[in-house]
Amino acid sequence: MPDPVVFTFSAGWGLPSQGPFALKLLKWLDLAGIAYVQKFEDLPQKGPKGKNPWIELDGERIGDSEVIIDLLARRNGFDIDAGLGAEERARAHAIRRMLEDHFHMVLEWELFVHPAGAAEISAQVASAAPPLVARAVSAMMCRHFRRQLHARGMARHPEEIIRAKGIADMEDFETLLGDRPFIGGSRPVMADVTAFGLIAPMAKWPMHTPVADYIKTRPTLVAYVERMLAARSPTAAAA
Repeated sequence: MPDPVVFTFSAGWGLPSQGPFALKLLKWLDLAGIAYVQKFEDLPQKGPKGKNPWIELDGERIGDSEVIIDLLARRNGFDIDAGLGAEERARAHAIRRMLEDHFHMVLEWELFVHPAGAAEISAQVASAAPPLVARAVSAMMCRHFRRQLHARGMARHPEEIIRAKGIADMEDFETLLGDRPFIGGSRPVMADVTAFGLIAPMAKWPMHTPVADYIKTRPTLVAYVERMLAARSPTAAAA
């Protein structure tokens, strides 16, 4: 059985990829003990759904991290949520949707609209392209995300409201985590994989943006990200 080739945004900030959903997919693969080949691709439009990440497997290109995980879980017989009861699975699902459907917009706002985040994007693009091209590309990227976030409602708010919304998500996540090492208790479940993908970039990036700065002051969240960074499948850990 060939190893899947995983196309992700480039590594950065001490993480194997800067993309939240790429981090989610890579961590799931690590926890499943599935070997893979990672290739960096910073142009998401090359993917089958125009988004990053995607994989190539058996000559087929497959996009969307959730679709990819469902496919590989069935193919390899791995259920990361095995052992969870119906109520636990529902709770974990609600956490995932809070983070993916709401908190993700906060991350995108801080990275592409907030001045500090937009400056980081400009610097990254400038390191890989001629100055005139870099300015045009970074301006286009930030404009694209501003329009998307305005259409979805987030960018219609002033900064203080967006900050409050993001911090509220993190406060609730901390409450739901409690004193457990993971949302799943002693081991990560799918909600942890999702949380890692969305919280880790903000905990690690060097820019001073409002919610990311808040995350860095929360020992529970910082320690959680480090535990998730180190988490591997039992087989991989033994090896």
